[in-house]
Amino acid sequence: MDAIFLYLVEFLVFIVALVFSFEFLIKWYKPLLSNRPLNRNKSTRYILGLLPIGSLGVILFTLRMLASFDVVDSFIYISMYLVLGIAWLFLGVTLMSGVFDLSWLDDALNLNNKAALIAVVGGFLGLTIIYSGANIGNGPGWWCVVFTGGLGLGAWIVLGLVINSCTKTFERITVERDIGCGIRFGSYLLASGIILARACAGDWTSFYRTTVEFIDGWPVLVLAGILILVELYYIHRAKSNKTNNTIFSSIFLGAVFIAMAIAIVYLLSLTSGNPIYRVALEVFWSLRI
Repeated sequence: MDAIFLYLVEFLVFIVALVFSFEFLIKWYKPLLSNRPLNRNKSTRYILGLLPIGSLGVILFTLRMLASFDVVDSFIYISMYLVLGIAWLFLGVTLMSGVFDLSWLDDALNLNNKAALIAVVGGFLGLTIIYSGANIGNGPGWWCVVFTGGLGLGAWIVLGLVINSCTKTFERITVERDIGCGIRFGSYLLASGIILARACAGDWTSFYRTTVEFIDGWPVLVLAGILILVELYYIHRAKSNKTNNTIFSSIFLGAVFIAMAIAIVYLLSLTSGNPIYRVALEVFWSLRI
């Protein structure tokens, strides 16, 4: 009976995710295929059109190569987690629009805001990688992916809000159309997604243990702090130089952020197996409780 109940729940989750997935894809591609307004940039439409396709490719690769042992060779489970991934992206894009005030439709597509486009692309990829990371490792069911991914998504959103409260990043991207700011913030969203994906990955043991292991993502705090300092510098520079051109330096910094994230993930893979490191994390968590 328990097995039948679990299968019924999984089927229900699949149906709900399928409904949200169809809604997302319709809402995403219908405006892209429309010719109005006439000033829409074709390159913007191509980039936005390819985003879900590329993201599904990343998720599919993760499911086929790095997911739980009962998922990697199962067409049914791979289909379920792919659909769940589309629904996840729908949630993430909605949060970016509502919480970050960063809309792919209004800002990037309709208003042809290049700064917003770059930030949206970075955010979309960051969301994809967090979900992919939550699928890495063995686990008993879909709720493991939702819980661990939820930890990553929550941290990603909160840190974005903290950055904005210190630097007014959202306004500079959507209102001032600061392309340099869009490049830096978009790169940060992707880089932080990489770090948080590493924190989400791993075999499932329990809710408590997973929460403790998520502390592996603490370097994302350092990355967010660096971005805040960088943005404060650029704000000061803009006030003293009206002809401020920051595109090339922003591209360089964006590449540095992503390289830092990859290096951090590599270093965490070397240290996380150390028992002393794990005990230290658990002591830290118990002290915070």
